[in-house]
Amino acid sequence: MAAKDYRGQQKTEQKTKPHKPAVRNILVLGKTGVGKTSLLNYLYGFDLPTGAGLPKTGKGLHENVITRNGTAYHVFDTWGIEADSLPEWRKEVLALVRKRNTSPHIRDWFHAVYYCFSANTARIEETEIEEILVPLLQSGCKVIVVLTNAEDGFRKQEKIEGMKEYLQEEMTKRLHRDPQLEIIPVASIAGETLAGDSISRFGRTESLEAAQYNLADDIEKRLPAIYKMNVLNKLGAWKERSLLLLANGKISFVLNNNSARQLIDLINYDLLNTFGAIDADGDKLEAEANEYLLAAGDKKPMDRRWRPDFSRITYVKGYEYSKGLSVGLAVDVAASLLRSSKSIRENLSRRVEKTYAAIMDSMKSRR
Repeated sequence: MAAKDYRGQQKTEQKTKPHKPAVRNILVLGKTGVGKTSLLNYLYGFDLPTGAGLPKTGKGLHENVITRNGTAYHVFDTWGIEADSLPEWRKEVLALVRKRNTSPHIRDWFHAVYYCFSANTARIEETEIEEILVPLLQSGCKVIVVLTNAEDGFRKQEKIEGMKEYLQEEMTKRLHRDPQLEIIPVASIAGETLAGDSISRFGRTESLEAAQYNLADDIEKRLPAIYKMNVLNKLGAWKERSLLLLANGKISFVLNNNSARQLIDLINYDLLNTFGAIDADGDKLEAEANEYLLAAGDKKPMDRRWRPDFSRITYVKGYEYSKGLSVGLAVDVAASLLRSSKSIRENLSRRVEKTYAAIMDSMKSRR
């Protein structure tokens, strides 16, 4: 039965929108057999089958989802990297990483990338560094390197320290800067050694905290670049539309000044709408970013100051063939006899190009 207010009238119940959980996309990479699936089970509580004799993970990305504390973790595993399939793997996986990480929607990004090496073999292929890790870092990913199977063993600690040192040196040499790699030893499976000693799991807290920091850091680093790319794309589209309009828009033989002004009005109106669309996209980016940053718990909300600034020239300067005289019917008729449709189109096109160039220059000068 519907509730009634103090006047005895039925109240309309307002349905609250269900809370949409924040999304975290986690990508796990590494060669076949390094323990990627065991790592996922340990970090996120999955119950995926592991062990020798199981079929290799098929091509493409394989997604598993788990929701905890209001966050939906979308964890993606890939088919294992093999020497004979590396070119195909790179083409498919790295292209997808670049596409998703430049999306204007934070929900599409890979918020953390774990790359796994096994501490059992302590083997790091040069091609893994050159063909995978370097491109990932260059594309904006802050990669977390996980050294799996890091439980105590014969000279295991020595192997781990050697792997850390080698990775740091090689990545610095190739990137010509500090790669700022987080390298975390992890033991994903508890058990016993052949000698009967117990093996405890460790590294989960450090790995999850690294992913959390990675998310907040990436938002602050990537968002301005994505916003700027959106500005460039939208203003570039405005310029192309304007030039197309000027190439095909109707210009009367008589009263061509009036025709020119009508084209200018259309172009200016489109430019104002373009600025509005840029602001709306920025607001959406900012709202989504704040949702993630607030969920991280230790970051203040972003404000409009993060957006790269640019000059908002809201009009293409007016065009008159009367050379400063008041524009009237007689002047328009006289001017139309002296100016051709082609010269009007060329003049207005130059003004569009000049307006576009001025906005682009303002973005460079206001970095």
